[in-house]
Amino acid sequence: MPIYEFRCNACDHKFEELCPFDDDGSQRKCPKCGHVGARRLVSVFAAHGLENGHHGVGKRWGNNSGSGSGDKGSGSDSGSKSED
Repeated sequence: MPIYEFRCNACDHKFEELCPFDDDGSQRKCPKCGHVGARRLVSVFAAHGLENGHHGVGKRWGNNSGSGSGDKGSGSDSGSKSED
């Protein structure tokens, strides 16, 4: 479920809540004044952590020379274990 921003119809307090896609806010209770009735606001979404942790961002998919050498290294380690 997404987090939506709402604004209270009575006191104009802005708040966020985790709710279903089809929730328009008409039955949401304001955490500040307690009034039941709010309107869902249009807001942008946040994408956190994609640049520093996502595999595809900032790297070319065809350039996997670093990961290929790591796989070969782990394969040679298992080979040396069988020789012992």
